[in-house]
Amino acid sequence: MHMLLRSFIAVAILCASAAASEPYSRVVEKESGDIVLEMCTRTFVHPWGENPSVHLVSAIHIADQPYYASMQAQLNAYDTVLFEGVKPAGLDPIDPDLDDEAKVEATQDRLKLLTDIAQRYRITHGEFPQNMESLRKADDPRIAAIVDSIKHDAWGRVFATEHAVNITDDQKRSQVTFTSYGADQQRGGEGVNADISETAKHEFNDGDKPEKTPEGIQTQLANALRVSFQLDEMDTTNPGWINADMDINQLQHALSEYGDDSLAILDMLEGESFSAKIAGFVLGFVARSPQLSSMMKLVMMDMLALVETTNIMEQQEAMQAVIVDGRNDVVIEYLKDTIAKHPNYADIAIFYGAGHMPGLEEALVEMGYEPAGDTWAQAMTVNPKDTGLNEGQVKMMRNMIKSSLEQQMGR
Repeated sequence: MHMLLRSFIAVAILCASAAASEPYSRVVEKESGDIVLEMCTRTFVHPWGENPSVHLVSAIHIADQPYYASMQAQLNAYDTVLFEGVKPAGLDPIDPDLDDEAKVEATQDRLKLLTDIAQRYRITHGEFPQNMESLRKADDPRIAAIVDSIKHDAWGRVFATEHAVNITDDQKRSQVTFTSYGADQQRGGEGVNADISETAKHEFNDGDKPEKTPEGIQTQLANALRVSFQLDEMDTTNPGWINADMDINQLQHALSEYGDDSLAILDMLEGESFSAKIAGFVLGFVARSPQLSSMMKLVMMDMLALVETTNIMEQQEAMQAVIVDGRNDVVIEYLKDTIAKHPNYADIAIFYGAGHMPGLEEALVEMGYEPAGDTWAQAMTVNPKDTGLNEGQVKMMRNMIKSSLEQQMGR
């Protein structure tokens, strides 16, 4: 149970808000008896009306499906949405003014990203893509959008694609290779003119069982609580939506300055660590019981509200400095750039985890903005009766869990 609570806390830190005078998430008890987690949208306006209104839309990465449907409709109504999501390296546009050495590095990042996507394509389809077009037509529109944005090298040429299947000593190997012909766009060459290639490989035998794409702890948690995962529900490919975040290389580099322990949270969320695998096993057990699922969902809701009243962010220096403050700096730069480039915009939304909102609010106030009102949306709902416990037992259980969490959060 201790391991599971640590996993919950890791997710809660990314979902919930740091201590703030006005919260961005709250748990309320309705007259019907339902217990509801609500998330805030806080609107900010510039007193002289010179800049667009900015809406801080606090996100939660696991929630009831209707919440995401409501958020999609709300966000699509704004001129643009700056949304959270650590990006793979190579996804950002390449500056055409880079020198050739820098363009080689940028091209290598794109090639590595393409091979990662090709590997996931193979797991889903049973084979590597025959060409760039078949990779672009992947089942997930988000993947198609990524491929469209990275299918060119830094000199503007579409990567060459070579697909092959080889058999050696009854061992089969399939592979796909993506190639840039360098600065001179000719085969061969040296230095910045040399070919740059990355190959995705897979060795297999006939009859091998299909692989499964690994699930992160957030997906496992969503399944256990019988809720939805934001990445599965929200369409971020709409025009005007901008992935305003760090890429994974930037994030790992920033976290590495705080030691290996700070990098462990990435392994936890991606399901790679031993702790995540143990937590995943427990969550799989929880998912099979409607009563346990409702109980854990209630625990998660209380935890998200509890984080707001603690200083847990300040205790985790790397979390505060990199995961929160560092990424806040990135999205504020995106905001300033968007305002400068689109003076006609009336409404800009920042759709980020609630943990980022106090810092973003502070930055907006420094830019001259003032709060102009809150709206609340229901994110998760639990009827205590669904836990299989009576009212007194539910109250006792919640108090016990809160006490345990307060101890682990150092409150």
